[in-house]
Amino acid sequence: MADDANTGAGVPKGLRLVVRFWGAVSGLCSTALGFFVLFTLSATCLGMGIYMIVMGILVLGFEAPMCCQYVPTLVTISDWMEAHFRFWMRGSLYFLMAILPIIFCLQVSTFVGCGSIMITAALYGVLAIGKKGSDANKNTSNSDDIEMKN
Repeated sequence: MADDANTGAGVPKGLRLVVRFWGAVSGLCSTALGFFVLFTLSATCLGMGIYMIVMGILVLGFEAPMCCQYVPTLVTISDWMEAHFRFWMRGSLYFLMAILPIIFCLQVSTFVGCGSIMITAALYGVLAIGKKGSDANKNTSNSDDIEMKN
């Protein structure tokens, strides 16, 4: 059971591919918009711009390791994350990484760049719910109302 949760056996392969594709796009978006945040007069926003660039490269490496195949350490970490991190863990990690720049430097570039990574986190949350949501509908439709039982 724990192995199914790690590999996502109940989630369609096409849906996982769409989420990984969006993760790669959000990593590119965060990296590109991180460069725009660098052009500021605030030291905090300058630091958050550098953080967004690093975060975007990490998310791109985790979601699309073929883009970073010449960095063997990043490919190894990506393979380890795919094998050991459940969907909700990955979504929580991305959400926590993306909330920091929005808190410290509220600009449009920061909001859009980190917002795209938050969308990736939300999509991983949907994958985490996955089969559990359809099982709940099956259980309620096949049984009588609980309140009517003695």
